[in-house]
This record gives sequence, structure tokens and C-alpha cells, in this order.
Amino acid sequence: MWLAIILALIWIFEGAAFILVHIFNVLLLFVFAGIVALILTPLVDWMERTRPFRGHRPIAVLLIYAVGIAIVAGAIMLVLPTVIAQAKGLPALLQTVENQLRQHGISVSISSLIKAVNGQQLGVALGVAAAFVSGLVSVVLVVVISIYLLIEGRAVVATARNIFPNRQREFDFAALAVGSTVAAYVRGQIVMSSVIGLYTGVALTLVGVKYAMLLGITAFFLEFIPIVGAVVGMTLAVAVALVQSPVLALLAAAVGLVGHAIDAYLLGPRVYGRVTRLHALVAMAALLVGAELAGVLGALFAVPVAAIANIVLGALYRARRGEKAMSTGSDGSVSVETLPRLGEEVSSVEEEGVRKEPVPHGG
Repeated sequence: MWLAIILALIWIFEGAAFILVHIFNVLLLFVFAGIVALILTPLVDWMERTRPFRGHRPIAVLLIYAVGIAIVAGAIMLVLPTVIAQAKGLPALLQTVENQLRQHGISVSISSLIKAVNGQQLGVALGVAAAFVSGLVSVVLVVVISIYLLIEGRAVVATARNIFPNRQREFDFAALAVGSTVAAYVRGQIVMSSVIGLYTGVALTLVGVKYAMLLGITAFFLEFIPIVGAVVGMTLAVAVALVQSPVLALLAAAVGLVGHAIDAYLLGPRVYGRVTRLHALVAMAALLVGAELAGVLGALFAVPVAAIANIVLGALYRARRGEKAMSTGSDGSVSVETLPRLGEEVSSVEEEGVRKEPVPHGG
């Protein structure tokens, strides 16, 4: 009987885990769709205020997506031939790396790995095709859900707000804290990733590094991982250039350092300073904890989650001091400018205490 109970509990646990994983995957689609809708909402609102689209929000949304898809398709058509040509040369690069390692007494069987992959071309092709179809379906679902949210999102938010009639101000505070932080952070990250990816591809091409286009695309995606992504992208560029020549590796390192300076001192402060208002060490700690708990997804969402937690802790700190936790604007509404941050609240209290201290007089 006890054995049957244990087996039943294990079966229930495995079934619950299976269901939760699939529910999480569905919720993740809605999260990404919501982020896309948050980013595009200001543009849709601006178009809806113009005369041709006044009262025709669905048409404005569909037009934005049509133009965006056309731009992305055009960019892919321009870049794809170069990417395919450079990707075909990757086996030769790996073979060169293997030969250089053998010259230094390091035996690495990269060629056997390539032969094993070539021997299972059908299985690899089917796996790639399945992953591509799955990713394409996810992208289409995100686009469809985001279109619905852009058209009917305000009605959905209003309905959710009316569920808590006695807590509408708290609902507005939470919605503003989450929406403004995530939207501004993602916009900044897209700009940073685009600039760094374009800079890396063009600069490495000019200095003569092979596979510069692939390295630029890799840098674009790695830039979405805060702090660590830029370093990993620079390391890959230097490693590929080192296979060609040490001098070229130094040039690639110089290109990477300039890109890191752009990331850390020009674009980074605008994203992390104005949007998250987190100290660099706090952002690093959040990134490491997120990566440890949830891998790549945890690293992607760690910094905005930490920024939202910073706002919540700031509100709790205000409430503990007997102040209004959710400061309001002149019209009584919650605004982005009045959102509390824990670090800023603590600093303001310290500065206020310093100003109130009596100035000692010399005797």
C-alpha cells in the first residue's frame, strides 16, 4: 500500500511538472507579446491622433506591423547571402584551430566531430527544421497576441482594474512600475544591441577579420545579456582573429574595447541609469542570480525584475517612515517621475539628516 502511495505521488508530481512547464511556455509567449505591445503603444497612440487613423486604431496597428515586417524581410535578404557564405567557412576555421592546437601539443578531435555530424546529416537537418518551425510558430503567436493587445489592451487593463475597485490606486502603481520599467528597458536594449551589433560587424570587416558579419549578429544577441554579453562578444571576436594572426587579434581587441566603451559609458548609463536606476554591482548581482535560477531567460529578465523590486522596496521604505508610499502628481495620479526607488529614498533621508545636524561652533 505504501509503495502504491509513493508511486501515485511520483506520478502526480511528474504530471503536475509536465503541465506547469507547458503553462509556463504559454505564459512566456504572452510576456513577450506584452513587451512588444508596450514598446509599440506610443507609436500607435501617435498615429491614432493623426487625421487618417483617428478612430481606426486596428488599421494603424496593422500598418505598423506591415511596414516592420517589410523592413525586417528586406534586411534579411540583404544580409543572408553574406551570412550563408561566411557560415560555410566555419568548418575550415575549426580545422585551422585544431591544427594550431596540435602544434602546441594539444590534441582536440574537432575534425572527428565534424565527420560525425556529417554522418548524421538527416537527423541534424530534421532537428534544425523542427527547431525552426517551432520558433517560427512562436514568433507568429507573439505577433498575433501583441496585435490583439495593441488594439484591445486598454480594455483588458480596464477590466482587470475594475476587479479590484478598492485597490485601483495600488493597481495603477503596480501597472505603471512594471510597464514603464520594462518598456523603457527593452527599448534601450534594442537600441544598444543594434548599435553594438552593427558596429562590431562593420569595424571587424574594416580591419579584415573573417566572419565579421556572423560576429556582428552574435554581438547583437549577446548584448541582450547585460554586462556579460559585451565581454563574451569581444572574446569571440579576438579568438577568431587570433586564428588569422596575432596582429589582427590586437586590432580586434581594440575594436572590442571601443565597443565596450560605447556600451559602458555612452549607451549603458542611458539605459541602466535613467530606466533602472540600479547600481552596477546590484545589476551584476541580479544578473548572476537570474542566470543561476533560470539560465538565459533569467539573465534576460534579471535587471528589469531587480528594477521593479527596487521600486517596490522604495514604496515600502516610504510607508515605513510614515510617508505616502505611492507619491502622486499634481492631479492626484501616479506618474513615472514620482515612482520611488530604494537607493534614492535612503540617500534622500541621509542628505536630509545631514542638513538637520547642528553645525558645531568653535570655542
